[in-house]
Amino acid sequence: MNALKKATMPHLPQKISILYVEDDLSTRQLVQHAFSLKPEYLVITASDGIEGLKRFKEQPTDLVLTDIMMPKLNGLEMARSIRAISPDCQIIVMSAFSETTYLVDSIDIGVNQFVIKPVEFKRLFTAIDRCGEVIRMKRQLQIQEAEVLRAKKMEAISVLAGGMAHDFNNLLQVILGYISISLCNSEPGSKVHEMLTIAERSSEEARKLSRRLLSLARGGLFNITNLDLRPILKECVDLARQCENISIIYQEPTSLSNVNIDPEQIYQMFSNIITNARESMPNGGTITIVAKDKIVLNNSLLTLPEGEYVHVCVQDTGCGISPELMPDIFDPYITTKPLGTTKGVGLGLTLSHAIVRKHKGRIAIDSRLNEGTTVHIYLPAAKAAL
Repeated sequence: MNALKKATMPHLPQKISILYVEDDLSTRQLVQHAFSLKPEYLVITASDGIEGLKRFKEQPTDLVLTDIMMPKLNGLEMARSIRAISPDCQIIVMSAFSETTYLVDSIDIGVNQFVIKPVEFKRLFTAIDRCGEVIRMKRQLQIQEAEVLRAKKMEAISVLAGGMAHDFNNLLQVILGYISISLCNSEPGSKVHEMLTIAERSSEEARKLSRRLLSLARGGLFNITNLDLRPILKECVDLARQCENISIIYQEPTSLSNVNIDPEQIYQMFSNIITNARESMPNGGTITIVAKDKIVLNNSLLTLPEGEYVHVCVQDTGCGISPELMPDIFDPYITTKPLGTTKGVGLGLTLSHAIVRKHKGRIAIDSRLNEGTTVHIYLPAAKAAL
């Protein structure tokens, strides 16, 4: 691979948020400056315990770093209140005093690290990095648990979809058969012939829905081939460029690792995602597509084995997805479009998720309401075993 980069995940909470509470302005500014050299941390500050507790209630953080001796409400009292609000929050206390009373109280509260002032930044950031590792491990565990739950749900949905599609096809066959016979026995141009034609067209749309359900129910990959992904992407992009009011930004990479894929399913997946992006912009907009090689490391928030992947990012400037829908966005019939239309079926992302998972990859979504959506697809490079 050429110019491989470590995987970054803008669609996942990469930075660790820290509430830093310190009443001494000069110390607060010094520590803030030190944090500016550590881009993996996002720091908000408070000047005393009352302000710190208020800020935490308004915007809970992953970690709290606090002085002990402060006016109004000392750091340990604030930490005790924060621990009651968020039992999993990592807490580090700093103090110029090392009396046993403070240590005992810190243990009683469940303080994770204790740092003595004057602060040595090497020791401080060692303590912070230890807490940060715990936070990252918890995040990974939460993501893995969510993926396992989603996989079980998708398995159940696939079984249901297969049964529904089978029964639906039997009924549809009878309906289409009688419509076809009726059309043959009706006079072309008559009102009856016109209505039968509409019924036949609607039945064909139902047949397409049945095929989507069958795709969801398919248990395996039937045509695995070692392929360059770029021709498939280009074909999807060329089709999207035919739509009015939609601008497509895509610069084909000069090199891209091959992938072991079922080309028909991968084409369907990209087509679904680009179609969703296009339909989220009824008044026009821009779709940006980027494909590149990536290395995923074990400490990544992706639930992927460490290794080499092809990362495709599809970004639109459309209506976005509301926060309420995001946790269930891959479930069937979850859609931002009106239900009851061919555009509002709500199976595109469900099918895409199933296809990517069958290829041992991952799909993740970052979206802001009224600002747009970004879909990230990771597929194992060809030398990675399926």
